[in-house]
Amino acid sequence: IFYTLKSMLLFIGFLLILGAIPYFTFVVIMILGLRKARPTTPSNNLPRVAVIVAARDEAHNLPDLLDDLLAQKYEGEHSFIIADDRSLDDTWSIIHKFSKAHPQFTAIRIVEESSEMTGKKNALTQCIKNTTASILIETDADCRMGPDWISSIVSEFDEDTGIVVGFSSVRDRSIFAVYQALDFLGIMMTNAGMMQHGKAWSGSGQNLAFKRIHFTAIGGFNGDPNQSIGDDFYLVQKIGKLRGVRAKFSWNPKSFVTTAPADSLGAFYRQRKRWASDSRGLHRKDPLFFVFLASAFVLNTSILLQLLSLQVSPLFLLIVVLKFCLEITILLIGLQKMNRLADIGVFLLWFMFQPLYIPVMGISGLIGKVPWK
Repeated sequence: IFYTLKSMLLFIGFLLILGAIPYFTFVVIMILGLRKARPTTPSNNLPRVAVIVAARDEAHNLPDLLDDLLAQKYEGEHSFIIADDRSLDDTWSIIHKFSKAHPQFTAIRIVEESSEMTGKKNALTQCIKNTTASILIETDADCRMGPDWISSIVSEFDEDTGIVVGFSSVRDRSIFAVYQALDFLGIMMTNAGMMQHGKAWSGSGQNLAFKRIHFTAIGGFNGDPNQSIGDDFYLVQKIGKLRGVRAKFSWNPKSFVTTAPADSLGAFYRQRKRWASDSRGLHRKDPLFFVFLASAFVLNTSILLQLLSLQVSPLFLLIVVLKFCLEITILLIGLQKMNRLADIGVFLLWFMFQPLYIPVMGISGLIGKVPWK
């Protein structure tokens, strides 16, 4: 038994080192990228813009979103296209009535599931087919934004920029909501930090803008033949890797949006499982991103195994301390830039859950079918 325990601890120690070295290296690179990030100087370009929204059973959220969109101050030509994807509530009634009262809004009703692509991608595709705008801005039905949202996002585009990832934060102030906000911030800062080094990894469909010409260049959503990944991940990965095209993260506070938190542990699990499913086949699509995610998985899993063994080694303590310092640093940078420093109070809770949360979500995202709603 002694030798078995010793062998197990040696193996865990090996996993700790195997995960820690690449993970810590990536986090340091991200921190360096975030430290040099600056807001873009606003431009005077006024391209034609269309805001696209895929909605399913969103009757409780749509009135606020529609009011925010109607209040936009963008001086260029702009429109709003909202697709109801087979809703069972009053979603269609709300957007149809609103579009009748406001001609810049177009309502699209989808009554049958597409045989060519997954639900949300099909809904967004139908939106895009109903506009010739050169800039497309995607958001979700539960998001809220200020009146300068379109203007600030559009000002990020220059000749070389093909896609802009906007920041999204979880609103509400319950401990559960702030936990989600901190977790989402970590995801956003990971991507923002790497974009400063020219690496387009991912973004959020809650706040994402791209040029129509590049959407066409990647074959639209038909360019993802097995439909295995989310619309936002796919767009950032594909457009950001086009020759001569770059992805950019918007640091303009006026471009930020807020989103509703998951209202239960079950909803939170399903949401994060859907996000984690984007890692399927990632070793082929983006090996560098895969190495980062794999290192995070190995590191957190080995920490969990070490804790379950009830043995604490100096190596374990050193790695946990380094992990704590690096992760709180990247989150503090993000919170400072987003003016949300008060959220750091939940960091310890978030940090303690990571060794269980990361392995569970990593495995969950790889198994089973993951619907968008």
